[in-house]
Amino acid sequence: MTAWDALNYVLLAAGLVMLVLGYRRSNRNQLLCAGLLLLAFNGVEDFAAGFADGYAGSDARVI
Repeated sequence: MTAWDALNYVLLAAGLVMLVLGYRRSNRNQLLCAGLLLLAFNGVEDFAAGFADGYAGSDARVI
């Protein structure tokens, strides 16, 4: 299991917990937080892979 897998599981668990708590307490802010966490869960690995590929393929240099 890689660090990205662990991060995905943490984001998924946090999103589901916030979803349940926000629904039970009828709290819109917690539901919004749950939605953002679940959105991050879906895209963090692809974003990191794309960023790493772009960084490795760039020919930028330090000024």
